[in-house]
Amino acid sequence: MDRKLALPLCLCLLLSSCATVDHTPASTPPSAPASSEPSAPAVTPAPAPEWGEQVYMTAFTAEGREAPVFVPEYRLPLIKNADGLPAYEAVNAYYAAALDDLAISSADLAAWAMDDFAVTQATGDPFFDYVDTESYELTMSTPTRVSVLRSHYSNSGGPYPTLYPLSDTFDLTTGARLEFAQLFSCPADEAKQRILECLLALNAQGAFSDTVLDETLVKNAFQEENFYLTESAFTVYFSSFDFPQAIGVPTFAIPYADLEDILLPWD
Repeated sequence: MDRKLALPLCLCLLLSSCATVDHTPASTPPSAPASSEPSAPAVTPAPAPEWGEQVYMTAFTAEGREAPVFVPEYRLPLIKNADGLPAYEAVNAYYAAALDDLAISSADLAAWAMDDFAVTQATGDPFFDYVDTESYELTMSTPTRVSVLRSHYSNSGGPYPTLYPLSDTFDLTTGARLEFAQLFSCPADEAKQRILECLLALNAQGAFSDTVLDETLVKNAFQEENFYLTESAFTVYFSSFDFPQAIGVPTFAIPYADLEDILLPWD
């Protein structure tokens, strides 16, 4: 046997023969203390929302006329698979309340329509049906956010109808409606100034229908809450009240790339 291996082997045998045999059962190593906090359950992602719509539509008639004098029609978003999902249910509740408000306002408008019809019956003037509608489109939908653009059209018999947009952006993980300031990492005033600068630059380029709008009008009419999101841009809009009727409803799409240093990310 190699001397280098024989010496350690002999030493091991010697130490083994001299060791005292202990019959005390070997102690088991202490187990780790049980955590007082329960482990977090696995989070199951919410299913993608299945979009439908909730509708209010009725007809108001007046004595002396077979056809209705006013047929309001309002269509707003509905998440069809919202049961048991608080965030989705919150979105549905928001639009259900909006629909209730529209129904109440339509009843007031119907009273005006009936009065106008009675007057035209007495004077022999023509009566023009009242119109009031609201529709919507999803301008962006991701796993965590949805942006909705609503369009409200109204005509109470005058020569010029009224068209104005409304918008809502929701966090689909909480159901909260997001305000302008909640989209940015910087203070709201700083974000507002940045958006206005981008807006004026786009206007100077004729970004809306190749038309350069009066800069003072744009500044005065700009409201930071009038926005919606698309797949590629933060979009600012105005209403038909803000500019002469012929201009319509100006919109300006500010690319996200121009705001990436202040926009909070989302999935």
